[in-house]
Amino acid sequence: MALFLSSKLRKAANTSILEERKNQLLNDHEEFIAFEDSEDLQKYIELEKEVNSEDFKQNRKQIEAKSFKGSELERKEKELKRLLKSKRYKIYSSVNDGSELLSFEKMKESEDLVRYMELQADVNSGKLTKKEDKETWLLYKSLKKSSEIRSYFKFKHSNKHKIYFEVLASNLLQEIEDLKTELASEEFVSEKDYLLDKKRFEKSEAFNKLITYKELSETESLKKYFQFKKKNDFHLVKEWELTFFEDFEGTELDKDKWMTRYYWGDVLMNDDYALPSDAHIFSEKNIKISDSVARLETRKEKAQGKVWDAKFGFIPTEFDYTSALISTGKSFRQKYGLFEAKIKVSDIKNVMHAFWMLSDTSLPHIDIARTGSCGKLFPGQITGSEEKPLVKQAKIKGLDWTNDFFIYSLEWAPNKLVWKINDVVVYTQTENIPQDPMYLILSSGVINPKSDINSVMEIDWVKCYQKF
Repeated sequence: MALFLSSKLRKAANTSILEERKNQLLNDHEEFIAFEDSEDLQKYIELEKEVNSEDFKQNRKQIEAKSFKGSELERKEKELKRLLKSKRYKIYSSVNDGSELLSFEKMKESEDLVRYMELQADVNSGKLTKKEDKETWLLYKSLKKSSEIRSYFKFKHSNKHKIYFEVLASNLLQEIEDLKTELASEEFVSEKDYLLDKKRFEKSEAFNKLITYKELSETESLKKYFQFKKKNDFHLVKEWELTFFEDFEGTELDKDKWMTRYYWGDVLMNDDYALPSDAHIFSEKNIKISDSVARLETRKEKAQGKVWDAKFGFIPTEFDYTSALISTGKSFRQKYGLFEAKIKVSDIKNVMHAFWMLSDTSLPHIDIARTGSCGKLFPGQITGSEEKPLVKQAKIKGLDWTNDFFIYSLEWAPNKLVWKINDVVVYTQTENIPQDPMYLILSSGVINPKSDINSVMEIDWVKCYQKF
């Protein structure tokens, strides 16, 4: 099995060719999807079904038999005429166009009307009588005989007043306006002319559809689409949706995506620290960005830092080595999906390079890729507890991991973990599968503190996906 895997890895070792094929597949898929959602394809599919149907063959006879008489257009014209001639609309129009309504609205706000209404109320209640307040009574009588007030109440209690405001509250005016707008529209006029035209087939939609179908059939984009569809190489692309992407453009690390120290050190004390087993301290100055590649450098140099001790807490310490770490602990976490990075490393004898994942606790811990001093790669995970950790990992050999970039990936499903190198499956686990969202970490660290170290982990890109 090991020999077979080594053989498969050697065949897939040319990362640039693999990536070129993937990029071409992605580009083809994007082109395929773009055209799949295009109006041209939808139109072609609809037209193909229609122009090849028996119904289409009979359509010419039906078109030539069409007539304006009895059509929906004629019905709407008649409906508009009927509404305009209706008694209610005529009364509304006469009131709306006349002076009576204007006088009514003007009188409604007048002081004379307000005073008259007050006096009328006093008379009705017995508060105002001719004997007790003759002057006010005379004012009341005068206002009551006022031609303007009499006209106001005459109109207010008239049938045309009632009909006018009923029409205002109804949808009759809107219906008339909608019909007028529709009948005056270019579309309506054109359709009416079409129905009145005796030679209408050449001007018909059916004729246009036939011409359009023939033109679409000859387009290069449609021919290419069907070639892609017949080849059907997109099943892997269509399964995944990109959720995180980093290609390290620019000259500085994107701090909105990446933090440069252990998550809990950053959260709890806004500082870096090292574990008791670490011979190095992480330093942000060891992270360099250029030519769309992130470089995590490890080197021998003195540096001050802290070491976490379970009994005494954080202890100031001088380190002989510095290294680097980047993490999405604050920006991106995901449960299940595909997680991959294109990485090249150097000096795996003295430095361990790792692409790994954690949640809020130290376990479970997933190593997507971790180098070892023996030249092997160790994909796997650690579960259980800190007191009784359960380590399950593979030992992959057969390639020089320092020779080139490789694409290391993990496919995480609810009941399975699958590790791949350049799309070759190298390890699978189906037990103790993590069920919490996890974040990404890429780091390097000294494993041989007796050497003169100058090592680098180069990261071309990082991508994460989730199932559609």
